[in-house]
Amino acid sequence: MTKRIAFILFAVIGLVFGLLSGWLRIGWDIPVYGMAGFHGVLMLGGFLGSLICFEKAVATKKNWAFFAPASSGLSVLAFLFNQAALGYLLQIVASIGLVFIYIFLANRSKENYTLLMLIGAMCWLAGNVLLFQTHFYPTVFPWWIAFILFTIVGERLELSRFLPLKKWSKYLLVGLLMVTLIGFMLPYHGMGRTVAASGIAGLALWLLRFDLARILLKKKGHYLYTGVCLTLDYVWLFASGLCMIFVNSGAFAFDALLHSYFLGFVISMIFAHGPIIFPSLLNKTGRCFHSILWLCMVVFQASVAVRIFADLQEIPLLRKWAGMINGLIILVFLVTMFVLVQKGRTLGQSRN
Repeated sequence: MTKRIAFILFAVIGLVFGLLSGWLRIGWDIPVYGMAGFHGVLMLGGFLGSLICFEKAVATKKNWAFFAPASSGLSVLAFLFNQAALGYLLQIVASIGLVFIYIFLANRSKENYTLLMLIGAMCWLAGNVLLFQTHFYPTVFPWWIAFILFTIVGERLELSRFLPLKKWSKYLLVGLLMVTLIGFMLPYHGMGRTVAASGIAGLALWLLRFDLARILLKKKGHYLYTGVCLTLDYVWLFASGLCMIFVNSGAFAFDALLHSYFLGFVISMIFAHGPIIFPSLLNKTGRCFHSILWLCMVVFQASVAVRIFADLQEIPLLRKWAGMINGLIILVFLVTMFVLVQKGRTLGQSRN
Protein backbone atom coordinates (compact mmCIF):
# COMPACT_ATOMS: atom_id res chain seq x y z
CA MET A 1 0.00 0.00 0.00
CA THR A 2 2.84 2.42 0.85
CA LYS A 3 4.45 1.75 -2.54
CA ARG A 4 1.18 2.50 -4.32
CA ILE A 5 0.72 5.78 -2.48
CA ALA A 6 4.32 6.77 -3.34
CA PHE A 7 3.69 6.26 -7.07
CA ILE A 8 0.41 8.18 -6.92
CA LEU A 9 2.13 10.95 -4.96
CA PHE A 10 4.60 11.50 -7.80
CA ALA A 11 1.68 11.84 -10.23
CA VAL A 12 -0.07 14.28 -7.89
CA ILE A 13 3.10 16.39 -7.57
CA GLY A 14 3.25 16.49 -11.38
CA LEU A 15 -0.38 17.62 -11.43
CA VAL A 16 0.07 20.31 -8.77
CA PHE A 17 3.10 21.88 -10.43
CA GLY A 18 1.51 21.43 -13.84
CA LEU A 19 -1.49 23.42 -12.62
CA LEU A 20 0.69 26.07 -10.98
CA SER A 21 2.71 26.55 -14.15
CA GLY A 22 -0.51 26.67 -16.17
CA TRP A 23 -1.92 29.39 -13.92
CA LEU A 24 1.31 31.32 -14.38
CA ARG A 25 0.99 31.04 -18.16
CA ILE A 26 -2.55 32.49 -18.19
CA GLY A 27 -1.65 35.51 -16.07
CA TRP A 28 -1.65 34.61 -12.38
CA ASP A 29 1.35 35.71 -10.33
CA ILE A 30 2.41 32.25 -9.16
CA PRO A 31 5.96 31.93 -7.69
CA VAL A 32 7.05 29.11 -10.02
CA TYR A 33 8.54 31.30 -12.72
CA GLY A 34 11.03 28.74 -14.00
CA MET A 35 8.24 26.17 -14.48
CA ALA A 36 6.12 27.99 -17.07
CA GLY A 37 7.74 26.16 -19.97
CA PHE A 38 7.10 22.74 -18.42
CA HIS A 39 3.30 23.02 -18.09
CA GLY A 40 2.50 20.61 -20.91
CA VAL A 41 5.10 17.98 -20.12
CA LEU A 42 4.18 17.99 -16.41
CA MET A 43 0.47 17.53 -17.12
CA LEU A 44 0.88 14.98 -19.92
CA GLY A 45 3.89 12.97 -18.81
CA GLY A 46 4.26 13.80 -15.15
CA PHE A 47 0.58 13.38 -14.26
CA LEU A 48 -1.33 11.45 -16.94
CA GLY A 49 1.68 9.39 -18.06
CA SER A 50 2.52 8.43 -14.49
CA LEU A 51 -1.07 7.39 -13.76
CA ILE A 52 -1.38 5.33 -16.94
CA CYS A 53 2.01 3.65 -16.39
CA PHE A 54 1.14 2.87 -12.78
CA GLU A 55 -2.32 1.52 -13.63
CA LYS A 56 -0.92 -0.79 -16.31
CA ALA A 57 2.02 -1.85 -14.15
CA VAL A 58 -0.48 -2.95 -11.49
CA ALA A 59 -2.33 -4.95 -14.18
CA THR A 60 0.82 -6.90 -15.10
CA LYS A 61 1.48 -7.98 -11.48
CA LYS A 62 5.20 -7.91 -12.39
CA ASN A 63 7.79 -5.93 -10.44
CA TRP A 64 9.76 -4.94 -13.55
CA ALA A 65 6.74 -3.05 -14.90
CA PHE A 66 6.92 -0.47 -12.09
CA PHE A 67 10.10 0.87 -13.66
CA ALA A 68 7.88 2.83 -16.09
CA PRO A 69 5.86 4.82 -13.52
CA ALA A 70 9.03 5.28 -11.45
CA SER A 71 10.75 6.90 -14.46
CA SER A 72 7.83 9.19 -15.26
CA GLY A 73 7.54 10.10 -11.57
CA LEU A 74 11.24 10.93 -11.30
CA SER A 75 10.94 13.10 -14.40
CA VAL A 76 8.72 15.40 -12.34
CA LEU A 77 11.59 15.97 -9.90
CA ALA A 78 13.95 16.67 -12.81
CA PHE A 79 11.64 19.40 -14.12
CA LEU A 80 11.22 20.86 -10.64
CA PHE A 81 15.02 21.28 -10.47
CA ASN A 82 15.05 22.73 -14.01
CA GLN A 83 16.83 19.72 -15.51
CA ALA A 84 14.82 19.62 -18.71
CA ALA A 85 17.06 17.24 -20.69
CA LEU A 86 17.07 14.71 -17.86
CA GLY A 87 13.31 15.03 -17.50
CA TYR A 88 12.78 14.39 -21.21
CA LEU A 89 15.08 11.35 -21.08
CA LEU A 90 13.21 9.92 -18.09
CA GLN A 91 9.92 10.29 -19.93
CA ILE A 92 11.43 8.52 -22.94
CA VAL A 93 12.39 5.67 -20.61
CA ALA A 94 8.88 5.67 -19.12
CA SER A 95 7.25 5.48 -22.55
CA ILE A 96 9.57 2.63 -23.57
CA GLY A 97 8.56 0.86 -20.37
CA LEU A 98 4.87 1.40 -21.19
CA VAL A 99 5.42 -0.09 -24.66
CA PHE A 100 6.89 -3.23 -23.09
CA ILE A 101 4.03 -3.38 -20.58
CA TYR A 102 1.48 -3.38 -23.39
CA ILE A 103 3.46 -5.98 -25.35
CA PHE A 104 3.33 -8.18 -22.24
CA LEU A 105 -0.41 -7.58 -21.76
CA ALA A 106 -1.11 -8.14 -25.47
CA ASN A 107 0.68 -11.50 -25.42
CA ARG A 108 -1.31 -12.49 -22.35
CA SER A 109 -4.78 -11.36 -23.42
CA LYS A 110 -4.66 -11.45 -27.25
CA GLU A 111 -7.28 -8.65 -27.30
CA ASN A 112 -7.40 -5.94 -29.97
CA TYR A 113 -8.01 -3.15 -27.47
CA THR A 114 -4.57 -3.80 -25.94
CA LEU A 115 -3.01 -3.32 -29.38
CA LEU A 116 -4.67 0.10 -29.60
CA MET A 117 -3.15 1.08 -26.26
CA LEU A 118 0.21 -0.19 -27.51
CA ILE A 119 -0.05 2.12 -30.53
CA GLY A 120 -0.87 4.94 -28.12
CA ALA A 121 2.24 4.22 -26.05
CA MET A 122 4.35 4.21 -29.22
CA CYS A 123 2.92 7.64 -30.09
CA TRP A 124 3.90 8.88 -26.62
CA LEU A 125 7.42 7.53 -27.22
CA ALA A 126 7.60 9.28 -30.59
CA GLY A 127 6.48 12.55 -29.04
CA ASN A 128 8.97 12.25 -26.18
CA VAL A 129 11.85 11.61 -28.58
CA LEU A 130 10.84 14.62 -30.67
CA LEU A 131 10.65 16.79 -27.56
CA PHE A 132 14.13 15.69 -26.47
CA GLN A 133 15.51 16.48 -29.92
CA THR A 134 13.75 19.80 -30.55
CA HIS A 135 12.52 21.16 -27.17
CA PHE A 136 9.68 22.54 -29.34
CA TYR A 137 6.21 21.69 -28.04
CA PRO A 138 4.18 22.49 -31.22
CA THR A 139 5.88 19.56 -33.00
CA VAL A 140 4.98 17.23 -30.14
CA PHE A 141 1.36 17.88 -29.22
CA PRO A 142 -0.18 15.81 -32.08
CA TRP A 143 1.64 12.73 -30.77
CA TRP A 144 0.49 13.46 -27.24
CA ILE A 145 -3.09 13.76 -28.50
CA ALA A 146 -2.70 10.41 -30.29
CA PHE A 147 -1.23 8.77 -27.15
CA ILE A 148 -4.21 9.67 -25.00
CA LEU A 149 -6.77 9.09 -27.76
CA PHE A 150 -5.65 5.53 -28.55
CA THR A 151 -5.34 4.78 -24.83
CA ILE A 152 -8.87 5.97 -24.03
CA VAL A 153 -10.47 4.31 -27.05
CA GLY A 154 -8.72 1.07 -26.12
CA GLU A 155 -9.93 1.29 -22.52
CA ARG A 156 -13.49 2.08 -23.61
CA LEU A 157 -13.45 -0.95 -25.91
CA GLU A 158 -12.22 -3.06 -23.02
CA LEU A 159 -15.02 -1.87 -20.75
CA SER A 160 -17.62 -2.24 -23.52
CA ARG A 161 -16.33 -5.55 -24.88
CA PHE A 162 -19.51 -7.45 -24.05
CA LEU A 163 -21.70 -5.13 -26.13
CA PRO A 164 -22.66 -6.65 -29.50
CA LEU A 165 -21.09 -4.69 -32.33
CA LYS A 166 -21.74 -5.30 -36.00
CA LYS A 167 -18.76 -5.90 -38.24
CA TRP A 168 -19.27 -2.67 -40.18
CA SER A 169 -19.05 -0.64 -36.96
CA LYS A 170 -15.75 -2.32 -36.07
CA TYR A 171 -14.36 -1.63 -39.54
CA LEU A 172 -15.54 1.97 -39.26
CA LEU A 173 -13.71 2.35 -35.94
CA VAL A 174 -10.48 0.95 -37.38
CA GLY A 175 -10.82 3.27 -40.38
CA LEU A 176 -11.33 6.34 -38.21
CA LEU A 177 -8.33 5.46 -36.06
CA MET A 178 -6.18 4.99 -39.17
CA VAL A 179 -7.35 8.33 -40.61
CA THR A 180 -6.47 10.08 -37.33
CA LEU A 181 -3.03 8.51 -37.14
CA ILE A 182 -2.26 9.28 -40.78
CA GLY A 183 -3.33 12.87 -40.17
CA PHE A 184 -0.82 13.20 -37.34
CA MET A 185 1.92 11.85 -39.60
CA LEU A 186 1.26 14.52 -42.22
CA PRO A 187 2.46 18.14 -41.84
CA TYR A 188 0.10 19.68 -39.31
CA HIS A 189 -0.31 23.03 -41.07
CA GLY A 190 -0.81 21.31 -44.40
CA MET A 191 -3.37 18.51 -44.80
CA GLY A 192 -2.44 16.99 -41.47
CA ARG A 193 -4.76 18.89 -39.17
CA THR A 194 -7.80 18.49 -41.49
CA VAL A 195 -7.27 14.74 -41.85
CA ALA A 196 -6.58 14.21 -38.13
CA ALA A 197 -9.49 16.42 -37.08
CA SER A 198 -11.86 14.52 -39.37
CA GLY A 199 -10.80 11.28 -37.72
CA ILE A 200 -11.17 12.77 -34.22
CA ALA A 201 -14.66 14.13 -34.93
CA GLY A 202 -15.66 10.80 -36.46
CA LEU A 203 -14.36 8.91 -33.42
CA ALA A 204 -16.40 11.16 -31.13
CA LEU A 205 -19.57 10.36 -33.09
CA TRP A 206 -18.68 6.64 -33.10
CA LEU A 207 -18.26 6.63 -29.31
CA LEU A 208 -21.52 8.53 -28.81
CA ARG A 209 -23.30 5.88 -30.87
CA PHE A 210 -21.58 2.64 -29.85
CA ASP A 211 -20.00 3.15 -26.42
CA LEU A 212 -21.50 1.82 -23.19
CA ALA A 213 -22.35 5.41 -22.18
CA ARG A 214 -25.70 5.36 -23.98
CA ILE A 215 -26.81 2.41 -21.83
CA LEU A 216 -25.56 3.97 -18.59
CA LEU A 217 -27.69 7.07 -19.27
CA LYS A 218 -30.78 4.92 -18.67
CA LYS A 219 -29.64 3.88 -15.17
CA LYS A 220 -29.34 5.66 -11.81
CA GLY A 221 -26.74 6.66 -9.23
CA HIS A 222 -23.11 5.97 -10.06
CA TYR A 223 -23.99 4.51 -13.47
CA LEU A 224 -25.93 7.60 -14.53
CA TYR A 225 -23.07 9.81 -13.32
CA THR A 226 -20.59 7.83 -15.42
CA GLY A 227 -22.89 7.90 -18.45
CA VAL A 228 -23.31 11.67 -18.27
CA CYS A 229 -19.56 12.21 -17.84
CA LEU A 230 -18.75 9.99 -20.80
CA THR A 231 -21.32 11.64 -23.03
CA LEU A 232 -19.86 15.07 -22.22
CA ASP A 233 -16.37 13.63 -22.85
CA TYR A 234 -17.34 12.67 -26.39
CA VAL A 235 -18.99 16.03 -27.02
CA TRP A 236 -15.70 17.70 -26.03
CA LEU A 237 -13.77 15.32 -28.28
CA PHE A 238 -16.00 16.36 -31.18
CA ALA A 239 -15.52 20.03 -30.25
CA SER A 240 -11.73 19.64 -30.24
CA GLY A 241 -11.94 18.18 -33.75
CA LEU A 242 -13.95 21.19 -34.89
CA CYS A 243 -11.43 23.54 -33.24
CA MET A 244 -8.62 21.82 -35.09
CA ILE A 245 -10.33 22.39 -38.44
CA PHE A 246 -12.07 25.74 -38.15
CA VAL A 247 -10.39 27.86 -35.45
CA ASN A 248 -7.73 30.17 -36.86
CA SER A 249 -4.13 30.18 -35.66
CA GLY A 250 -3.02 32.24 -32.66
CA ALA A 251 -2.38 31.79 -28.96
CA PHE A 252 -6.04 31.90 -27.95
CA ALA A 253 -7.08 29.51 -30.71
CA PHE A 254 -4.31 27.07 -29.79
CA ASP A 255 -5.38 27.26 -26.15
CA ALA A 256 -8.98 26.45 -27.14
CA LEU A 257 -7.85 23.43 -29.16
CA LEU A 258 -5.55 22.02 -26.50
CA HIS A 259 -7.88 22.53 -23.56
CA SER A 260 -11.08 21.41 -25.26
CA TYR A 261 -9.16 18.15 -25.75
CA PHE A 262 -6.96 17.76 -22.68
CA LEU A 263 -9.42 19.28 -20.18
CA GLY A 264 -12.80 18.70 -21.80
CA PHE A 265 -12.10 15.20 -23.08
CA VAL A 266 -9.14 13.78 -21.16
CA ILE A 267 -9.54 15.15 -17.62
CA SER A 268 -13.31 14.64 -17.85
CA MET A 269 -12.55 10.97 -18.49
CA ILE A 270 -10.81 10.86 -15.11
CA PHE A 271 -13.98 12.28 -13.55
CA ALA A 272 -15.95 9.50 -15.26
CA HIS A 273 -13.62 6.64 -14.34
CA GLY A 274 -12.51 7.94 -10.93
CA PRO A 275 -14.98 5.89 -8.85
CA ILE A 276 -13.57 2.73 -10.49
CA ILE A 277 -9.90 3.60 -11.02
CA PHE A 278 -8.97 5.10 -7.65
CA PRO A 279 -10.08 2.15 -5.47
CA SER A 280 -8.11 -0.17 -7.77
CA LEU A 281 -4.97 1.98 -7.66
CA LEU A 282 -5.16 2.14 -3.85
CA ASN A 283 -5.76 -1.63 -3.61
CA LYS A 284 -9.34 -1.29 -2.41
CA THR A 285 -12.35 -3.29 -3.55
CA GLY A 286 -15.60 -1.98 -5.01
CA ARG A 287 -16.50 1.40 -6.46
CA CYS A 288 -16.56 4.62 -4.47
CA PHE A 289 -19.25 7.15 -5.19
CA HIS A 290 -21.01 10.04 -3.48
CA SER A 291 -23.45 12.61 -4.82
CA ILE A 292 -20.86 15.36 -4.25
CA LEU A 293 -19.10 14.06 -7.38
CA TRP A 294 -22.00 15.47 -9.40
CA LEU A 295 -21.19 18.94 -8.08
CA CYS A 296 -17.50 18.53 -8.93
CA MET A 297 -18.36 17.40 -12.42
CA VAL A 298 -20.84 20.21 -13.13
CA VAL A 299 -18.47 22.93 -11.88
CA PHE A 300 -15.60 21.48 -13.90
CA GLN A 301 -17.63 21.21 -17.10
CA ALA A 302 -18.92 24.77 -16.71
CA SER A 303 -15.43 26.14 -16.08
CA VAL A 304 -14.04 24.40 -19.18
CA ALA A 305 -16.91 25.75 -21.30
CA VAL A 306 -16.26 29.28 -20.01
CA ARG A 307 -12.55 28.93 -20.71
CA ILE A 308 -13.10 27.82 -24.31
CA PHE A 309 -15.62 30.65 -24.79
CA ALA A 310 -13.06 33.12 -23.42
CA ASP A 311 -10.45 31.75 -25.81
CA LEU A 312 -12.71 32.01 -28.83
CA GLN A 313 -13.77 35.54 -27.88
CA GLU A 314 -10.22 36.48 -26.79
CA ILE A 315 -11.19 37.63 -23.28
CA PRO A 316 -7.99 37.21 -21.17
CA LEU A 317 -9.53 38.03 -17.77
CA LEU A 318 -12.36 35.53 -18.18
CA ARG A 319 -9.91 32.87 -19.36
CA LYS A 320 -7.71 33.64 -16.37
CA TRP A 321 -10.49 33.02 -13.84
CA ALA A 322 -11.89 30.00 -15.68
CA GLY A 323 -8.41 28.47 -15.78
CA MET A 324 -8.03 28.94 -12.05
CA ILE A 325 -11.35 27.19 -11.41
CA ASN A 326 -10.37 24.39 -13.83
CA GLY A 327 -7.36 23.52 -11.70
CA LEU A 328 -8.99 23.99 -8.30
CA ILE A 329 -11.92 21.70 -9.06
CA ILE A 330 -9.57 19.01 -10.37
CA LEU A 331 -7.75 19.11 -7.02
CA VAL A 332 -11.06 19.09 -5.11
CA PHE A 333 -12.19 16.05 -7.11
CA LEU A 334 -8.98 14.11 -6.43
CA VAL A 335 -9.06 14.90 -2.70
CA THR A 336 -12.74 13.89 -2.59
CA MET A 337 -12.00 10.59 -4.32
CA PHE A 338 -9.13 9.86 -1.91
CA VAL A 339 -11.37 10.52 1.10
CA LEU A 340 -14.16 8.34 -0.31
CA VAL A 341 -11.75 5.49 -0.99
CA GLN A 342 -10.24 5.69 2.51
CA LYS A 343 -13.70 5.73 4.09
CA GLY A 344 -14.67 2.73 1.98
CA ARG A 345 -17.80 4.30 0.54
CA THR A 346 -18.65 1.62 -1.98
CA LEU A 347 -21.36 1.66 -4.60
CA GLY A 348 -23.81 -0.03 -2.29
CA GLN A 349 -23.28 2.64 0.35
CA SER A 350 -23.45 5.63 -1.96
CA ARG A 351 -26.06 8.33 -1.70
CA ASN A 352 -27.80 8.40 -5.07
